[in-house]
Amino acid sequence: MVEKEPHLNGSCPCPSIPPPNQEDKHKSRGCFCCLFGCLWKTIVALILIIVLAIFICWLILQPRMFKVHITDAKLTQFNFTNNNNNLQYKLDLNITLRNPNKKMAIYFDKIEANAFYEGQRFDTENLTIWGFKVERKSTHFLNATFAGQQWMVLGANELDFNEQKSVGVYSIDLKCYLRIRFRIGDFIGGNHKPKVRCGLKVPLISNGNLSTARFETTRCDVHLF
Repeated sequence: MVEKEPHLNGSCPCPSIPPPNQEDKHKSRGCFCCLFGCLWKTIVALILIIVLAIFICWLILQPRMFKVHITDAKLTQFNFTNNNNNLQYKLDLNITLRNPNKKMAIYFDKIEANAFYEGQRFDTENLTIWGFKVERKSTHFLNATFAGQQWMVLGANELDFNEQKSVGVYSIDLKCYLRIRFRIGDFIGGNHKPKVRCGLKVPLISNGNLSTARFETTRCDVHLF
């Protein structure tokens, strides 16, 4: 009878698998944390550099918003007939645009002027055909004329119209939508769309006679966004 070889008796003595190296785990985790830390520091440094650059540019340029004034307003017709809800009007405005900046010129590419009465628009005029530039520390003058007739329903606001008619002074709102650009040296940038609102108290001139009220120069509100 042939005896079994000793190494074939029982289980096979396979080589044992070594346990995972804890040192390798710590090394890979450390490398990841180092990479994340470097990336985070780089992002923070870039943000700080951008903020600092913007702040320095602001200190150098000291940008200021342009100013809009209505220096004169002549209302020679403003009649409303309630039987056909028809408003007949003629309004002339003198407008000034002031650029107070010392180092920036402003291009006015578009100015759309809308006349409102009691919250209803009765006319729209385009004040810029080709556009224009207002140089540094300078003023540009514009004239706007609103004339014609418009169908509108005053409803309960007709009482306000009759009251203003008795006084001879009408509350008219002017809302303008603009498109502008800025020029700094040879650089021209931006495509901003500010909004301008002017609340006007305009006396009616009837047959060349002005009411006792006088139009006062009105400063308009300018909102860049």
